[in-house]
Amino acid sequence: MKKVIRVSLSFVRERPHRVMLTSLATIAATCIVVWVASGYDMLLKNFDIYSDLVLGRYELAVAPIDLNGETVVPAEVLSDLRNDSSVAAADPFWGEMLKVRPLHAQKNEEADSPSDQDSRRRPISMILTTDSREPPFDMHAGRWLDPSRQGSHEIVVRADVAHTWGLETGDSVSIGDGDQTEPFQVIGIVDAPTIIGPGGEAAIQIITPGSGEFFVSTAAAEKLFAKQAEISMIGVALQPDADLTRFRFGWGPRLSRYSTPVQFQELIDIEEALDESASAQNVLIQSYAATGIAILIAMLVIFSTLSMGITERIRQYAILRAIGFTRFEVGTLIACEGLLLAAIGFVGGILLGQLLLWMSVRASGGLLHHGTSVGPFSLLLAGVATFGGAFLAALIPIWQVTSVKPIDAMAPRPQLAGLQAVPWKTVGLGLILICINPLLIFLFLPDHTYGVTATLIIGFGSLAVGFVLLSPGIVILVDRWGSPVLARLFGLDPKLLRSQITNHLWRTVGAAISIAIGTGLYIGILVWGFTMLEAFIPGPWAPDALIAFREVEIPPEEAAALAAVPGIDPERCEPIVVEQPRLLNDLTNSAERASVTRQDNVVIIGIDPEGAFLGEHPLFDLEWVAGSPESAVSLLQQGNACVVPDHFLKETGLVTGDQFTLVPPENPDQPVKYTIAGAVRLPGWHWQTKLTGFRSRTHRAAALAFASYESVAQNFNKPVASYVWFDYASNQSNPDQILQAAQKQLQVPAIAANDDPLASSEGAPGLRMMPVENIRAITRGAASRWIWMLSQIPLITILIAGFGVLNVIFASVRSRRWEMGVLRSLGITSWSLVLVVLAEGLLIGIVAGLISFGFGMLAGWCGAGIAQYFSFFGGLHPDLSVPWFAILSGLAGMLIFSVLIAVWPAVSVGKKRPLTLLQQGRGTI
Repeated sequence: MKKVIRVSLSFVRERPHRVMLTSLATIAATCIVVWVASGYDMLLKNFDIYSDLVLGRYELAVAPIDLNGETVVPAEVLSDLRNDSSVAAADPFWGEMLKVRPLHAQKNEEADSPSDQDSRRRPISMILTTDSREPPFDMHAGRWLDPSRQGSHEIVVRADVAHTWGLETGDSVSIGDGDQTEPFQVIGIVDAPTIIGPGGEAAIQIITPGSGEFFVSTAAAEKLFAKQAEISMIGVALQPDADLTRFRFGWGPRLSRYSTPVQFQELIDIEEALDESASAQNVLIQSYAATGIAILIAMLVIFSTLSMGITERIRQYAILRAIGFTRFEVGTLIACEGLLLAAIGFVGGILLGQLLLWMSVRASGGLLHHGTSVGPFSLLLAGVATFGGAFLAALIPIWQVTSVKPIDAMAPRPQLAGLQAVPWKTVGLGLILICINPLLIFLFLPDHTYGVTATLIIGFGSLAVGFVLLSPGIVILVDRWGSPVLARLFGLDPKLLRSQITNHLWRTVGAAISIAIGTGLYIGILVWGFTMLEAFIPGPWAPDALIAFREVEIPPEEAAALAAVPGIDPERCEPIVVEQPRLLNDLTNSAERASVTRQDNVVIIGIDPEGAFLGEHPLFDLEWVAGSPESAVSLLQQGNACVVPDHFLKETGLVTGDQFTLVPPENPDQPVKYTIAGAVRLPGWHWQTKLTGFRSRTHRAAALAFASYESVAQNFNKPVASYVWFDYASNQSNPDQILQAAQKQLQVPAIAANDDPLASSEGAPGLRMMPVENIRAITRGAASRWIWMLSQIPLITILIAGFGVLNVIFASVRSRRWEMGVLRSLGITSWSLVLVVLAEGLLIGIVAGLISFGFGMLAGWCGAGIAQYFSFFGGLHPDLSVPWFAILSGLAGMLIFSVLIAVWPAVSVGKKRPLTLLQQGRGTI
């Protein structure tokens, strides 16, 4: 074994530049894995970024729906939750605001200035009462409250408050104002997260376990607040085997039936905090994806290196076989070489990744207070990427080298001539495999369980294999048709470029595929992302603008009078009322699999049916999928009928004429039945309802439905208008002027407009203008940033693949040095040789561009199709959208990069004299 290792090391030392480039590629690929995976480790450590941000050890919290100032959860909700077998704990919390001050500050109060005194006290603090035997968060110091000690005046302080006031266990604070104060001793400090908004106040104003600054027992609180304990919120912890989604949506309809309707705390701040816990899963998926990409890159780069070594040292391997090396020992040489390259990449990637993580912590300014490091999860994935890639890369070279016979040492293996015939059988098989994915997704629709997984594996696996099989044919066709064109563009003899990329066909294929991986993923992400985005961009059906009535009561007749405001089209201006009731029955099966269209509630809009749907220029320019405007308007005018989006019919299985039941939030004991009068396409309804505040009860909804104004106003107790929806009178209409004129006519204040339609909407009564173009711009901007973030790893992959392509071009130049020396001796200029090498790099780039364009377009299209069956944002079935400018820019950048890769070997060969090229070439024979 020692002789095998020594020979293997000598082979590695023979080509230091090749080893360096291969090592850099594997180091970079490993570093990507370390960076992404360490991000997952970091997010888990910094738990305050996720659901623990406000809910602590609880998965959910139950709070009252704020109706008429009611803020108390009925006691029967607590008992029902505790009787549910899926619930591990249901703990009530009672929140009140009172003045709190540290008692040690009173000793020096007389000596302090008023400003000093104010700095030692908070105006009011949130005091949470609970009899839970376990703290909602980890304890930083001391112990948690003991419910059995009924008369004790003990208190637990949140860690950030204790730090600000300098409190420690054993200190005391007073709660109350004036003579009505009670002393409490600090027995513990709880490590609850600090929730700070832009202005310094708590960013989440509703009561959660994380909003409590002080925690006391129920008995002490009843004496302190001089009233019987109430329930402001219930923290719900589930059993380990309970399904969170099924529990939430299974309980949803029950929560609205209590004397005071309650809901899971799904207001936007809490729900987004819960959604961020899913971000950890997204980062985990990105870690696995980065590992898969790194395996492919490491495999292709190491494969190219090992394959080039076998081609160049074929006689040496034959001599080793002749002097007694067994097939196993010769194969072990290749395995050792691949293992060494993988080890260099693994160690270097870990060190570089740790350096980048250290720099990110230093640059965070203390934001990453838990720090970050390369954890075991990162090490595992990095090892899988590098050593797994090296293992796969070594399989074919080992098979090649073990097939070498001692007789092969007698003469060098002849150079391969460029392949001239396209392997049509391979191309045909590749085309068949490529067609499997779209057939499985769009013709044989998968089910929502095992069918999706099988489609993903079979469909995308066959797509990738199909393009690999197409690659040799693409290389040959590019050599046949592209080389003459490039020769003319560069002013070269076509014979100089002939067969340059087909002499070593599989080497070229490997280099092209290594670049195509990143470019193909980049194109696929763009096509998939922008296709999915189209479902959330409000389409042409949406009127030009809304005026919202925030905390002001505008009768419908006064709202309708806004049609006379200059800039508003008087024929297309309608007052509307909006409500978000729950479905009595879970028609969309949201408890089984929630998605953007599978929810337990809908947004229903009350509007004049004739003005909305009839006439030459109705307010809504709709595409009717079922029913017609005339029949739908007739039913809507009769009452309790509605028009729904087409996807609602697909999710529920309902048809026009069927009925479904809605539960009024303020009158849950009297559900209302609505008949489906028609179905229309409503692309972008989801963000239209989100950014306009239509979703007032919870920030998810299954559909946007239209009914008559009188029906919605009566069934859901809406005596005043919610909005006015209208089109502009002309393209020159000014939204600010329209808002000012409306404000003057209604004699109510106007809320200043800005880029965020929801900004300043809470606590600021008045009129707010929301143009649909602003909603479209906000949606596109947010989605574009997200899509660009997803595109970063594929773009970095292209850079890493450049090392492998550089190795291929160097090997190609090295194998032709004798030929180049002869050409230089015959009068070919050095500049011509430089252009030949640059053209070779461009040809490889063209091959990679064709492969990546075909793969990316199909993968993006199929990805958007399969996402309808498993993605949370699926179910809207958008049309294919291709961002041509971004795709063509990416392909152009990739071609430029391919040429730049070839600059180094081109310049190096251009500088050499003819005699040097002849001598070096002769030495390689």
